[in-house]
Amino acid sequence: MMIIWMKANKLKNIEKVIIKLKKLHLEIPETFAPTSEAGSSTGETDPLSAVHDSPDMKHYKTETEDSDSDSSVDSVEGNKVNKLVDTTAERLRQHLRTVVDEKCGREYGRAVEPVDLVLVKYTGQKDNDPEKQREKLARVVDKGNELKGDITVENMFERTKIEAGDNKNQEKSVGVVGAVGVGKSTLTKVIMQKVLDKKILPNGSLVFYITVGTIDLERETDLFELLFSSLIAKGSLSIQEAEKEELINFILKDPNTVVIIDGLDEAKTENLHSYPHVLPLKPAKPMALLYNILNGKLLENAYKLVTSRITQFIDASPEYRPKFVLEILGLAPSEQKKLARCVCGEQFDRVWKILQDNPALLECCVIPVNMLMALTFLLGGGGTSGTMTVTGVYIAMLNRYIRSKHCSFEKGMNVVKKLCDLAFDGWQKNKSLFSDEDLEQFKIPLATQQAFVNAAVDSEDGLAIQILQQDKVSYFVHRSWQELLVALRLVLFMPLNEFKSFLENAFESGDLENVLKFCFGICKENVFEKARRLSPAAQFGEIEEKKNFLGLLAESKAKELSESVIESDEKLSLQKWFHLFACLNELGSDDISLPVTKLLPTIADIVGSVFSSDITNMASLYKLNNTTLKLKFVNLSFVGNALQSFGNFVQEHRVKIDDFILQHCPDEQLQFAGSFLPHVERFGVWPQFGSLRDSTDRGRKNVLTLARSIKDGLLQIDHPHQMKQLALSVIPFGDEGVSILSSGVGKVAELDMEGIGMTSVGAVKLGEHLEMETTQSMNELKISDNKVGDIGACAITKSIHKMKKLEMHKCGITSKGMPGITQNVLNSQTKIPCLDLSYNMFGDDWAQELGKCLHLVEELRLCHCDITSTGASALAGGLSKLQTPMDKLDLGNNPIGDLGAAAMSKCLSNVKSLGLGRDQSNNLVAMRFSNSVCGITSDGVSHIASGLLSLQEPMQYLDLSTNKFGDDGTKKLSKCLHQTKILDLSKCEITSTGVKALAGGLLTLQTPMHELDLSNNQIGDLGAAAMSKCLRNVKSLSLGGGQPHKLATVWYHNPGCGITSDGVSHIASGLLSLQEPMNNLDLSHNKFGDDGTKKLSKCLHQVKKLNLRKCGITSDGVAALAGGLSTLQTPMEELRLDIQLISCIDEDDFKILKSTVEKLKWG
Repeated sequence: MMIIWMKANKLKNIEKVIIKLKKLHLEIPETFAPTSEAGSSTGETDPLSAVHDSPDMKHYKTETEDSDSDSSVDSVEGNKVNKLVDTTAERLRQHLRTVVDEKCGREYGRAVEPVDLVLVKYTGQKDNDPEKQREKLARVVDKGNELKGDITVENMFERTKIEAGDNKNQEKSVGVVGAVGVGKSTLTKVIMQKVLDKKILPNGSLVFYITVGTIDLERETDLFELLFSSLIAKGSLSIQEAEKEELINFILKDPNTVVIIDGLDEAKTENLHSYPHVLPLKPAKPMALLYNILNGKLLENAYKLVTSRITQFIDASPEYRPKFVLEILGLAPSEQKKLARCVCGEQFDRVWKILQDNPALLECCVIPVNMLMALTFLLGGGGTSGTMTVTGVYIAMLNRYIRSKHCSFEKGMNVVKKLCDLAFDGWQKNKSLFSDEDLEQFKIPLATQQAFVNAAVDSEDGLAIQILQQDKVSYFVHRSWQELLVALRLVLFMPLNEFKSFLENAFESGDLENVLKFCFGICKENVFEKARRLSPAAQFGEIEEKKNFLGLLAESKAKELSESVIESDEKLSLQKWFHLFACLNELGSDDISLPVTKLLPTIADIVGSVFSSDITNMASLYKLNNTTLKLKFVNLSFVGNALQSFGNFVQEHRVKIDDFILQHCPDEQLQFAGSFLPHVERFGVWPQFGSLRDSTDRGRKNVLTLARSIKDGLLQIDHPHQMKQLALSVIPFGDEGVSILSSGVGKVAELDMEGIGMTSVGAVKLGEHLEMETTQSMNELKISDNKVGDIGACAITKSIHKMKKLEMHKCGITSKGMPGITQNVLNSQTKIPCLDLSYNMFGDDWAQELGKCLHLVEELRLCHCDITSTGASALAGGLSKLQTPMDKLDLGNNPIGDLGAAAMSKCLSNVKSLGLGRDQSNNLVAMRFSNSVCGITSDGVSHIASGLLSLQEPMQYLDLSTNKFGDDGTKKLSKCLHQTKILDLSKCEITSTGVKALAGGLLTLQTPMHELDLSNNQIGDLGAAAMSKCLRNVKSLSLGGGQPHKLATVWYHNPGCGITSDGVSHIASGLLSLQEPMNNLDLSHNKFGDDGTKKLSKCLHQVKKLNLRKCGITSDGVAALAGGLSTLQTPMEELRLDIQLISCIDEDDFKILKSTVEKLKWG
């Protein structure tokens, strides 16, 4: 079914000239099809004119192609189209209003108030490795400032622009995933309603609503018929062929169209890989049209939203999936109560008490369809005794339905058997629409059909249930009804051998997930007693055999999950077990579950979204066999009461957790966030946790609730520093939150409070607790990006002797704070391993004072502190007095100039690592100033080179990046390469001439240099040729665009080194001559394409880590890499490729990449 609403726009010219290919992505006739994968023509024929002249495009031509020849004609025709649009829009608007009124606000026959569904960004189950997650967390910390508040219907399309980045085709696309019955279709109806009311997309001109389950996927149609099918079916739209073309042309170009595709999982999504491009008015299969809409080949300018179950969405081709995907987590606990009050009225207290007495059922009520079904069941007098399951509720409601007045005429007949046969036949054929012929095939007479199309109404409470819906064809009101009937067909009517054959691989099929759970539920003893009443034709004799088979199926799945972990030597994701846990819980048999509990993992991860029922199902199985559990990594969004259930599970079973990240939970669950902290080593809160970033009173209340919960959890910890890390960055705790949290800081080894809105008030409070409670050295304290000022900095540094690392960059510290901070450092009388004061503009005065205490600091970072040559000279004076060398001094992004370089050159023997380039920090603040330089020219390099030559031992690291000393300075450095192990010369305006000098210096080395970075210097193929001759003299070499912070591309341009395929030939030859492989080779951002990649593929055994991002590689290049990798005797350690390649890589090549590369990174 399709509904559309349109508002006319003023158009001066409505496609009077040829349809532009780039705008419409129309199918090109084979004769003129482009040959390159990028989609551009490589021949001499103009593809635009070719398409225009082709027979396939004749119905898009206008009578005259000279748009300027007759402006009056344009005006007349434009008015004609506007009138047509207005007329059509009014009909569609009325129809859409009717649909919205029918679907929104009425559930189960009773009007209910709208309830809010919990929406979060879907993150999937990728990046299970804690280190990757921490890197990702660090990136989001920087990005967090631009992402405020929860994801709502009102802001979801604004979020797409942020998430899409440079991908223009994705900036209007939203994916929505969720479990069965979680409210995906309800959400689409709400969106329609809000568009009609102009509460979202106020300029929206068209809304197309496509329900995939109501489309005949086998019958060919065109785009017009697909979009306007609802009005055509009702006879409300009758237009001429010419008008059809005008409307389609308008729709194709209109930037304010909204396309909603509901229930993509009801089609075979795996077939979406092979559909070709289609023309708008050319008949095609509906899924081909939908596919072309989703990947932007049709309606490229439209807003798009597609819903699906999670499994089917992930399994489908990434080419059509939106980059920004939301997950519906269901109803928050408060919304469950709101809905229950609305539906139950005066009976709310009674019904709610029954639900609370049946926690397993209540926990499933986070899913709206389960909630409504349970309420209807309980209002009708059900649930007075015994433990209830979701399957039990469905079976009870079906029993009530067939005994209602609608079905009374069918007594003694096999009503349910016929429906089960219909549902099963549709399931096998992937068919959700049923014609009259289908109903006749299963001998379902008109009376029976009408009975199930109507609603069964309980005379006492007025609630209604409907199973079938009819609109020229029949279909099940909700897919869960069809799934239940399929399960009944399997358990009650199918012979044992067929039952086993059908369900043999059910745990591997996403399509059978809910069917299988219903099968387990029907076999529960008290549920089966009710199920057998549904039909006298049921085969009851084999129920025990079927029940035992399901038990063996569950045990087999558990073995498979356990063995796969042993074979791959990876940690197990418990998320893979949740479906198995749910099935066993529906069955409720300890005898069947016990063999599975013996296979439960003792070490695992959990990543994704969890319902409270997931946790309780898991807990019951672990409790059954008293199995111990250690969770290595937990990164979860908690739905409903799941966080409270998780806390109880952790405490009762004494679960140990290495890493825990709280992504999301309902507001009322925040009070339980700290309940299990004594069991966690590293605890963090996801920076994009929307309700904590909300600037309203609600957000402030949530933040303080979280602070109190964390404090209470910390106070339960027995030993100092038992918690290794507490990461709270970007969450706006403010001074009040810091005051609450401070009382527990003594239990934490590493505390991250970057960007939490702390001022000097909170810093003073934190400082007091640090002095009082910390009995041993804190490993690390991060309070950067807080406006603590001079007073706050002084308060914190009073305890600097108790810290191994203190980060206070961008804290508003000025020269006025200099005396207090310097004195605190001097008073410490112990070595401070690391002090970071970058991005505080205290200038030369403080630098002079700080030079007096360099003997007490092993690593000092002073990037972008407005230090000039004067301050550098003062620091050099302090360095020269040291008896033992300082580990590191970083003066990046300070304008010290040649005089400062000269001063530092005299004391190089007193510092092991020196930064005189750009700030190398992995934070967004550093990237904003990444092009700020120290102003060192060739003259300054002369001094540094002289200083290097005087050293008795080589330096560990020297950074001179972004100083524009060019080839002249490079030649001077080439004579002292033996005096530094790592040298960063990125973005120093070096050409092939300077590289030749460096190559000459490298050839004289007796031991290889550890690392040389020449990224973002235009050395070209000649430079690449020069470096290829000395690859044996450098272990790691960067000739690419470098690897700056992921979010830094706005400020930091990565031009690469200008190396083409010819340059790669030289590098490949050099690699083949090596006796030992290089540690790392970075060739990113060089456009050598597939040709150069093929040359590199022959020498992959000579490099451990290879970066080929942004090199213009296509699937052909990846195929060559796969071929080279397949010959390796040992896997490559790391390979970096563009993430866009994922959608076009051959499946076999992808498998080779995964099996021959230890870390395959996409960026």
